[in-house]
Amino acid sequence: MNSPRPEAFSVKLFKAMYEFLQKHKTLTVAVIAVASAGFFLWLFFAGGVEDFLSPSKKCVAEVGSSCITIREYQRELARYSDLMQNREMEALVREQVLSNLIAQALLYEKAKELSLIASDEEVVEVIKSDPTFAEGGIFSASKYKEMLARNGLSPEEYEERIRKLLSIQKVVNLITNSVYITQKEKDINLQLQATLLSGKLYIISPSEIQLNYQPSEKELLEYYRQNKELFKTQGERILLLWKEKDKEKASAIYKDLKEGKTPQGYEEVKLPQQEDRLTPILKAQAQRLNQENRIDLLKEGDTYVVLYLKEIKPPGYEEFDKVKDKVKEKLLEQKRTALLETKAKEAVESLKKGNNVPYKHLNFSDTPAQQLTAVFDMDQDSLLNLLFSKDRVFGPYKLAQGYGVLLIEERKKRELKEEETRDTIRSLLDLKANALVNAYIENLRKNTKVKINKELTGG
Repeated sequence: MNSPRPEAFSVKLFKAMYEFLQKHKTLTVAVIAVASAGFFLWLFFAGGVEDFLSPSKKCVAEVGSSCITIREYQRELARYSDLMQNREMEALVREQVLSNLIAQALLYEKAKELSLIASDEEVVEVIKSDPTFAEGGIFSASKYKEMLARNGLSPEEYEERIRKLLSIQKVVNLITNSVYITQKEKDINLQLQATLLSGKLYIISPSEIQLNYQPSEKELLEYYRQNKELFKTQGERILLLWKEKDKEKASAIYKDLKEGKTPQGYEEVKLPQQEDRLTPILKAQAQRLNQENRIDLLKEGDTYVVLYLKEIKPPGYEEFDKVKDKVKEKLLEQKRTALLETKAKEAVESLKKGNNVPYKHLNFSDTPAQQLTAVFDMDQDSLLNLLFSKDRVFGPYKLAQGYGVLLIEERKKRELKEEETRDTIRSLLDLKANALVNAYIENLRKNTKVKINKELTGG
């Protein structure tokens, strides 16, 4: 497979390796790395062996001829249970986990197509090197079989899972072996590391802006009509929940619900408003329920849980009269944002003329350029200007709140240590490899029929 043209990778992408990807490696698109040690524990530490052994036949997603089961999806979600306690992160986690599983399915299909399926010898090597199955530092066949049997898993099932992951890794290796960096790419990234900047960062924040504007009724109604999707309701699912330690009591509740009765002792949960009252597993199961399949009984820890979908309220749009204040605030925010950008551009022009500007600023001294570029949404041309031009004023750049404008007062160069140079090149190669694999997966997805069951994913 030919490597893509190096110039197709923007400098902006290169600089991202210094910050975002290093902080969020666990949520980047999954390229399965098979550990040769502790693999058994990795495979089962989160989701429970029962989930792996008894997967539901319902597919969260169909990828070509492959099925991603609800059990697989739940097991992967459980690995990120801490992150999912944050409601803002939950949607991202769900989306990324599903994307990862789809990527695995696509790559495994490609492995079969290219005859890159792992051999029996390779599978055995992984198993024998796993300390989980060792006694006195040596692989024990009896312990291997005992541990699998204890969890109700046959050697054939476990070995097939390992074979799948090893096969995926073969495809990934085939793709990434073609990655290289050009001298120009190397020079730019080393320059980014070596350049030290001193100056001021001016921050033009919303609090600096006074907006003298009150929208008319006509303007509010026009904004509402043009942006109606902003006022779309999610719909609502009303769920009844019973928790019992006794299996017989839980089974009796399940039977009553099947017969049209509603036993007492339930907890009512409205989704998505109160979804934080459910564990990730219960949320996934609740989303699976529908008009035809309203009832579910499952065991979570030592508790039996009965779920009953009482009512589904479809999504719609909030009425204008009920959201007029919200419409007004959004329109005012739009106007404030436009005015803020205008003021930021005016600040750039004033600084270029050598004038002072009435905004707060932060002083920085001998700061690596890479640290500054991590703060802004900076395009490729701006980054190259910052590194190589003699200009002093740069921006405006979008910040989390408002805009930033850089005034560079001094540039210095420092000598990079040998290990810094080596680490930078290694990071660049890794980033390009990830980008290439992601592009390859995206290409596979465009040419493969992928059907997602949104009821099961909660999407």
